[in-house]
Amino acid sequence: MTRGGAALAAAAFFMTPVAELRAGSGVARVWAAASASPVPMEEEAHDALGRAALAQCGVGESGLGQVAREVLAVKLGGSRIPDPDAIAFAQRAAGEPHPWARAWTASAKGGASEALLPKLREWLTPGTPLRRCGVASGVGSDGTQVLVVVSVEALADLAPLPTRARVGQWMTVEAHLHVPARGANVLVLGPSGAPQALLTSLADSTVRARFAPERAGEFTVQVMADVAAGPRPVLEATVFADVEPLQAPSGEPAPGEEDAVSRSRDDAGALARMLAVARAGAGQLALARDGRLDQVALGHSLRMSRAQVLAHDVGDGNPDARLAAAGLDVRMAGENVAHAPTLAQAHRALWESPSHRLNMLRPEFQRVGIGVTHGQAGDVWVTEIFAGDGRHVPAQPAGGGTP
Repeated sequence: MTRGGAALAAAAFFMTPVAELRAGSGVARVWAAASASPVPMEEEAHDALGRAALAQCGVGESGLGQVAREVLAVKLGGSRIPDPDAIAFAQRAAGEPHPWARAWTASAKGGASEALLPKLREWLTPGTPLRRCGVASGVGSDGTQVLVVVSVEALADLAPLPTRARVGQWMTVEAHLHVPARGANVLVLGPSGAPQALLTSLADSTVRARFAPERAGEFTVQVMADVAAGPRPVLEATVFADVEPLQAPSGEPAPGEEDAVSRSRDDAGALARMLAVARAGAGQLALARDGRLDQVALGHSLRMSRAQVLAHDVGDGNPDARLAAAGLDVRMAGENVAHAPTLAQAHRALWESPSHRLNMLRPEFQRVGIGVTHGQAGDVWVTEIFAGDGRHVPAQPAGGGTP
């Protein structure tokens, strides 16, 4: 979809109306031995409300059920709305590999629990045949019935990938796609530095790649597929090489996140500064803002916001088509899109995703266009369009560049 073979990527970072999954409860988190799907949920583990909710939501997935139970426990404890990282972290710890989880919770007093099912029906996106769900329900000390649902769109499934490994141990990533794809690739992001794009094969809807952790630390494995709406992550997993798994999300800000947002109310300018700081820290030159690319990026962000759809093509064409329609001819292009509660969280979500970081750090790009728009709830929709002449610009020493 892009000239010069530049990868496109899309990120979702949804704030969900659920209680915070807090660390420090005194109970050690036990990571699943492997990331894998599907792992069916045991329906007999639910009460009548849970069974009815699962029947309405879709196919049960064990890892999502574990996340739902964690959310229920802290919801009954009265905890506040979480950082979205907590949901994704709980998924990975449970071995559940699907990205872009959505979570929902509702409560009813006394015997009014049946009123929760129509509310769930309103929340669920219709026409989602590949939806997987986790459900949990319980009663608080005051008799309030609480229902929690966590759902994903399972465009692919993952053959078991061990959560723990040794440095130098070869591991096979195997994914089975459930939707047509024009191509696929697997990326690995190590404890630091730029992501690595693995040699990847796609045959008969099966994606395969191999990698060996080259040093100790945490590795994020991401499977990308070029589907109808454009390239997007379909699976993500975490591998710990010769280190113990984390007990909670690190919570570390992305490079540039803390100091760039406070400097200006210009969201696009703030995001450009965050991007410049991130590139400088990796030894890459800052990208020049291009007003023409800004207009293309802003138009796409507005389109995504109106449609409430995160994708590279929401009826306005893929990035190549949009660039051509604007009269722009570039040899190499790439695009990141994100939806998040805040601009800083959008930047962090892009930075933590292997495919997005690859676009952010490519030395072949020299220009960038950024478009940011706000939804009715104050959330942000972000588009970053990268362009270049395909030349590999030599990196400078780490810490250089102009934020």
